Amino acid sequence: MATSDKPMADLERVEVVEDVPIEAVITEEFIKRLEKVADLYQNRYLPLCFKLTNEFDWTNHGSRESPRFYLQASGAEKLCNPFGIVWDRPAVVKHELKDDKGDYYEYEIEGIMQCRVLRRYGWFTGNCSSRDQFFAARGRFDEGDIRKAALSNWIVNGVTRLTGIRNPDPAMLQRAGLDPAKITVIDYSGRRRPEDDATVISEAQQKRLWAIAKEHKITPEQIKDKLAADYKLDSSAKIPRGKYDELVAWVQAGAPAKKNGGA
Repeated sequence: MATSDKPMADLERVEVVEDVPIEAVITEEFIKRLEKVADLYQNRYLPLCFKLTNEFDWTNHGSRESPRFYLQASGAEKLCNPFGIVWDRPAVVKHELKDDKGDYYEYEIEGIMQCRVLRRYGWFTGNCSSRDQFFAARGRFDEGDIRKAALSNWIVNGVTRLTGIRNPDPAMLQRAGLDPAKITVIDYSGRRRPEDDATVISEAQQKRLWAIAKEHKITPEQIKDKLAADYKLDSSAKIPRGKYDELVAWVQAGAPAKKNGGA
């Protein structure tokens, strides 16, 4: 066996050799190209893509003073084409769960999405359980509703993370022709702020309405009759924000009938 005449200290020394020294990568030319690409993407391409969405495709989970804008599933689906986002059939897994409150289940969607425009891909998950506040408040729902909600969550997670559009600033939305003031503000209780009374209620407000109705033993039929008779509406999703508190108060009062016998 061959031996080395080098001292043991030299044999144990570990030397790190850089394939490409960092000075050769981070150059002035590299920085100039990065600045140009960042400007094109942030100030031109993203606003152009956002023009495909409207204010109802976004929610604000912050406040008017400190907004935190989030894209909803309807908006994420609109952005798939301009970003070239594609995926194969994702895996759908149903988890049967149990705790001290009883049995329930959760659908989990997982799979890889690819953004061809940005030449990147990632593995993402989405989920929704049978205890979701919206579905539980309705009292009646199909298992397919839970599965579809999980898929929507997966699409939003994948699209927003691949494209880097989580929490865009108001200026970016304004460049797309969107009015940040018209985007629904939702606090963590699920209620919208009074100044948002110009449009229809949010999904979170619908959840709260059905939860209050269930608590006061008001049936979905009673609410539907009330909407049709007093507001000429065929869906709780169309309730004007300005009428929301009035309707909630009616439910909390036990859904009293009108003197003329109406709902």
